[in-house]
Amino acid sequence: MQTNDGEKLNRLIFAVAKGNADCLDGIYALAGGKMYAVAFSLVGRDYAEDVLHDSFIKIARFAKKYSWCDNPCGWLIKIVRNTALDFIKAKKIRNEVSEEAFYSLSSLGYSPEKRENAIMLEQAMSKLEPEERKILYLIYYLDMTVREAASELEMSKSAVQRLKEKAEARLRELLYGGTNE
Repeated sequence: MQTNDGEKLNRLIFAVAKGNADCLDGIYALAGGKMYAVAFSLVGRDYAEDVLHDSFIKIARFAKKYSWCDNPCGWLIKIVRNTALDFIKAKKIRNEVSEEAFYSLSSLGYSPEKRENAIMLEQAMSKLEPEERKILYLIYYLDMTVREAASELEMSKSAVQRLKEKAEARLRELLYGGTNE
């Protein structure tokens, strides 16, 4: 996205914050394609439009809390991603959603510094065992409790807790080289 488009998005979001709902059309024109792509990658074609619709409602609601930034598209995409995660949890469509879509953190519209962190996390996650990734996916991405994850995986709560702790320790080691920073 060009700098000029970023400035336009910032202005449009501020206009929405002041009550000009017509500016949502401008936001859609500038960033709607990227927003839809994120929704589509997380929930699929059947639900992407619903997620995008709900995201625009949240944009209108939270625009007053927005502050000028270099990457307004990243702010919008974060809303879409969080809305999609909420939608998945509420509608119980997680079996229809690819877990791998949740591990593609670097594809989101982050600032260069956050993108670098996302790439590091993505690489570390790829080195975990599939069972470890699954536990982290359920607990951190789908915001399940250990008990809910245990039920989903048909495992005991204590087994899931042990796997979670093992996966977190391994991730820490991969990210920080074994130190607890």
